Amino acid sequence: MPTTTHRLFADCTRRRALAGVIGGLGAFSLPNILRLRAESSAGNSHADSPPRRIILLWQDGGPSHHETFDPKPSAPAEYRGELDAIPTALPGIRFCEILPRLARLADRFNVVRSIQQPSSGHVIGTHNFITGHFGARIISGRSEYPDCAAIMHRIRSRQHEEASPIALGASTDTALARGMRRTGRRSESRNPLPGYIALGGQSSIGLHRGGPTYLGPTSGPFQVSGDPSRPRFQVQNLQAGDSGQKLADRRAILAGLDRFVRQGNLKSEIDLHGQLEAADRYTQQAFDLLSGSGQAARAFDLSREDRRTRERYGLETAGQQALLARRLVEAGVDVVAVRFSPDGRGDGDRSGIGWDDHAVHGNIFQVMRRRGPQFDRAVSALIEDLDDRGLSDEVLVVLAGEFGRTPRIYVRKGCPGREHWGPAGSVMLFGGGLARGQIVGSTNDKGERPATRPLSPKDVLATIYHAMGIDTQRTFNTGSGRPVPVLPEGKPIAELIS
Repeated sequence: MPTTTHRLFADCTRRRALAGVIGGLGAFSLPNILRLRAESSAGNSHADSPPRRIILLWQDGGPSHHETFDPKPSAPAEYRGELDAIPTALPGIRFCEILPRLARLADRFNVVRSIQQPSSGHVIGTHNFITGHFGARIISGRSEYPDCAAIMHRIRSRQHEEASPIALGASTDTALARGMRRTGRRSESRNPLPGYIALGGQSSIGLHRGGPTYLGPTSGPFQVSGDPSRPRFQVQNLQAGDSGQKLADRRAILAGLDRFVRQGNLKSEIDLHGQLEAADRYTQQAFDLLSGSGQAARAFDLSREDRRTRERYGLETAGQQALLARRLVEAGVDVVAVRFSPDGRGDGDRSGIGWDDHAVHGNIFQVMRRRGPQFDRAVSALIEDLDDRGLSDEVLVVLAGEFGRTPRIYVRKGCPGREHWGPAGSVMLFGGGLARGQIVGSTNDKGERPATRPLSPKDVLATIYHAMGIDTQRTFNTGSGRPVPVLPEGKPIAELIS
């Protein structure tokens, strides 16, 4: 039996050894992340109906409601702007002229035109929207509360995973490309893909200015910062820069450490919760992601899609992000958050705050004429594709930004733009078991504020959580032990609950 001195020395040595192995892989804390995300999935089974998944297209910067879903063709020119309004599939409803495809599909999705919130600032406005906790403390640009994507992932990762639509064996590629259907039966093997993937952006927190906060890092996303429209697109961490032999060597080291721990009856960093037996499974998932050789890598491989499908979405960044999001939810990912910024800002900035259309950034009408076709093509293709694949009930798509833009056009040195505007904005929702073809609420004749059915981001979040089967009164404890509900206020939008 090992002596106390031997155990202390072995523990110190093992800790250093693990640090070396983990440090060599960089992101190789992933086995622990994957294990922790699924460790309590034995409860809350939903075997009878597959849990819904969500694609959140986040319009960082705040999109103009006038130049998208709520044009004001009868308003004075300084409010109306240069772009026309066009009819849609819904009688009497008009969208901006830059959205002809979405106009033709207006009877398939919903638009809420009467969203208002108290802040017209990016930081507070974003936190109000993605957390539902108005008046929260903002620390270093981040809220003290977790964002909705992290919450959904945390809760979903504690539920039984449904059968993955990625098949095993030689038929996998064809099945994935064509889109396989879930059976609703619980799978005996776990999905090799993370439950929450964020596309666009550079940080590991997912939604810009959001994050998991007191839910812990395992509720955060697998971040993909690359551009899927690039010919040589590769997902960082799927191509670790190491040879297969190096990965195999490191795996052998971990296996040896595992045996050493078992023989010495000691705890290690791999066994954070006393479940060393599960380490092999999650280590396999991590190697699958890091090596780029398994099912997860295939889900990210857009070259497996038919060329016509890729062109249907648009070959620019926004279109390929939307297509990749569809592939990921189809392959079993529960939450996909996209920093959806077609063509960036008018000044060429590619920071991701692409909807921040101040006059100082460029002529908003020129920008929207350029941005519109990409935006229109990507979102309409996503809607049609999910419908065609029979996934519209299983997948919820939300298109939103933190607020709208000022009704009155601001002109700076002859260049028109619109400023931040919390009192009015629009949100689009599709699928997820919601009703179709609903236009909820309205703004006044200049688009300044809600005229009917004023609603809050809290109500949008309540609708999202309702569709995703999440109890908004469920609580999580903060770092200090204080229980906080998922959403303190807000009601599902009745017109959308079918």
